[in-house]
Amino acid sequence: MKYIFLVLMFAVGLLNAAEIAVVKDCKGEVFAKNANGMIALTKGSILDENMSVITKQGSMALIIFKDTSTLTLGQNSVINLSKFVFKPTNKEYDFKMFLHKGSLVFESGKIGDLAPQAFELKTPSGIVAIRGTKFAVKVE
Repeated sequence: MKYIFLVLMFAVGLLNAAEIAVVKDCKGEVFAKNANGMIALTKGSILDENMSVITKQGSMALIIFKDTSTLTLGQNSVINLSKFVFKPTNKEYDFKMFLHKGSLVFESGKIGDLAPQAFELKTPSGIVAIRGTKFAVKVE
Protein backbone atom coordinates (compact mmCIF):
# COMPACT_ATOMS: atom_id res chain seq x y z
CA MET A 1 0.00 0.00 0.00
CA LYS A 2 2.82 2.42 0.86
CA TYR A 3 4.48 1.59 -2.45
CA ILE A 4 1.34 2.47 -4.43
CA PHE A 5 1.00 5.74 -2.52
CA LEU A 6 4.63 6.69 -3.29
CA VAL A 7 4.20 5.86 -6.98
CA LEU A 8 1.03 7.99 -7.14
CA MET A 9 2.78 10.92 -5.42
CA PHE A 10 5.69 10.66 -7.85
CA ALA A 11 3.31 10.60 -10.85
CA VAL A 12 1.45 13.69 -9.57
CA GLY A 13 4.78 15.47 -9.17
CA LEU A 14 5.71 14.69 -12.77
CA LEU A 15 2.40 16.02 -14.05
CA ASN A 16 2.90 19.29 -12.18
CA ALA A 17 6.53 19.78 -13.22
CA ALA A 18 7.13 22.35 -15.92
CA GLU A 19 9.81 20.46 -17.85
CA ILE A 20 11.41 22.93 -20.23
CA ALA A 21 14.80 21.55 -21.25
CA VAL A 22 17.27 18.68 -21.14
CA VAL A 23 20.99 18.67 -20.42
CA LYS A 24 22.50 17.45 -23.69
CA ASP A 25 26.06 17.43 -22.35
CA CYS A 26 27.95 18.54 -19.28
CA LYS A 27 31.49 18.40 -18.00
CA GLY A 28 32.76 18.86 -14.48
CA GLU A 29 30.58 19.95 -11.59
CA VAL A 30 27.16 21.16 -12.79
CA PHE A 31 24.19 21.58 -10.45
CA ALA A 32 20.56 22.65 -10.52
CA LYS A 33 18.92 24.45 -7.65
CA ASN A 34 15.19 24.65 -7.05
CA ALA A 35 12.88 25.03 -4.07
CA ASN A 36 13.76 21.50 -2.93
CA GLY A 37 17.54 22.06 -2.88
CA MET A 38 20.51 21.27 -5.12
CA ILE A 39 21.00 18.27 -7.38
CA ALA A 40 23.98 17.25 -9.52
CA LEU A 41 23.23 17.34 -13.24
CA THR A 42 24.33 14.75 -15.76
CA LYS A 43 23.72 14.17 -19.44
CA GLY A 44 19.97 13.62 -19.86
CA SER A 45 18.90 15.54 -16.74
CA ILE A 46 15.56 17.32 -17.10
CA LEU A 47 15.30 21.00 -16.20
CA ASP A 48 12.17 22.72 -14.99
CA GLU A 49 11.00 26.31 -15.09
CA ASN A 50 12.47 28.52 -12.34
CA MET A 51 15.50 26.29 -11.73
CA SER A 52 18.95 27.79 -11.44
CA VAL A 53 21.84 26.06 -13.20
CA ILE A 54 25.27 26.43 -11.60
CA THR A 55 28.63 25.48 -13.09
CA LYS A 56 31.88 25.31 -11.11
CA GLN A 57 35.48 25.98 -12.17
CA GLY A 58 36.38 24.02 -15.33
CA SER A 59 32.76 22.96 -15.90
CA MET A 60 30.20 23.55 -18.65
CA ALA A 61 26.68 22.55 -19.62
CA LEU A 62 24.89 22.31 -22.96
CA ILE A 63 21.14 22.70 -22.54
CA ILE A 64 18.49 22.12 -25.23
CA PHE A 65 15.08 23.73 -24.68
CA LYS A 66 11.75 22.38 -25.96
CA ASP A 67 11.73 24.92 -28.80
CA THR A 68 15.22 23.71 -29.90
CA SER A 69 17.04 26.76 -28.47
CA THR A 70 20.51 25.87 -27.21
CA LEU A 71 22.36 27.34 -24.25
CA THR A 72 26.00 26.60 -23.54
CA LEU A 73 26.83 27.71 -20.01
CA GLY A 74 30.51 28.32 -19.26
CA GLN A 75 32.46 27.73 -16.07
CA ASN A 76 31.69 29.60 -12.84
CA SER A 77 28.22 30.58 -14.07
CA VAL A 78 24.80 30.91 -12.46
CA ILE A 79 21.65 31.30 -14.55
CA ASN A 80 18.00 31.23 -13.51
CA LEU A 81 15.59 29.70 -16.02
CA SER A 82 12.81 32.04 -14.92
CA LYS A 83 10.02 31.39 -17.43
CA PHE A 84 9.47 29.20 -20.47
CA VAL A 85 6.21 28.91 -22.38
CA PHE A 86 6.20 27.32 -25.82
CA LYS A 87 2.69 26.55 -27.06
CA PRO A 88 2.70 27.22 -30.81
CA THR A 89 -0.83 25.88 -31.34
CA ASN A 90 -2.12 28.57 -28.96
CA LYS A 91 0.47 31.15 -30.07
CA GLU A 92 1.73 31.43 -26.47
CA TYR A 93 5.43 32.17 -26.04
CA ASP A 94 7.50 33.46 -23.13
CA PHE A 95 11.20 32.84 -22.49
CA LYS A 96 12.91 34.64 -19.62
CA MET A 97 16.31 33.97 -18.02
CA PHE A 98 18.59 35.82 -15.60
CA LEU A 99 22.38 35.38 -15.83
CA HIS A 100 23.74 36.26 -12.38
CA LYS A 101 27.38 35.62 -13.30
CA GLY A 102 29.53 33.77 -15.79
CA SER A 103 29.26 33.29 -19.52
CA LEU A 104 26.98 31.71 -22.07
CA VAL A 105 26.44 31.22 -25.76
CA PHE A 106 22.81 31.11 -26.85
CA GLU A 107 21.27 30.12 -30.16
CA SER A 108 17.55 30.73 -30.52
CA GLY A 109 15.14 28.07 -31.63
CA LYS A 110 11.50 28.29 -32.67
CA ILE A 111 10.63 31.09 -30.23
CA GLY A 112 13.26 33.25 -31.96
CA ASP A 113 11.52 32.62 -35.29
CA LEU A 114 7.90 32.85 -34.15
CA ALA A 115 8.01 35.46 -31.37
CA PRO A 116 11.42 37.06 -30.82
CA GLN A 117 9.81 39.72 -28.61
CA ALA A 118 8.94 36.96 -26.10
CA PHE A 119 12.63 36.31 -25.31
CA GLU A 120 14.54 38.19 -22.62
CA LEU A 121 17.88 37.51 -20.95
CA LYS A 122 18.54 39.78 -17.99
CA THR A 123 21.94 40.39 -16.43
CA PRO A 124 22.85 42.59 -13.45
CA SER A 125 23.75 45.38 -15.88
CA GLY A 126 21.33 45.02 -18.79
CA ILE A 127 18.83 43.08 -20.87
CA VAL A 128 19.47 41.08 -24.04
CA ALA A 129 16.72 40.64 -26.62
CA ILE A 130 17.07 38.48 -29.70
CA ARG A 131 16.97 39.97 -33.14
CA GLY A 132 19.29 37.41 -34.68
CA THR A 133 19.91 33.82 -33.87
CA LYS A 134 23.13 33.53 -31.88
CA PHE A 135 24.91 35.60 -29.22
CA ALA A 136 27.40 35.35 -26.37
CA VAL A 137 27.24 37.13 -22.99
CA LYS A 138 29.71 37.42 -20.12
CA VAL A 139 28.91 38.76 -16.66
CA GLU A 140 31.72 39.34 -14.19
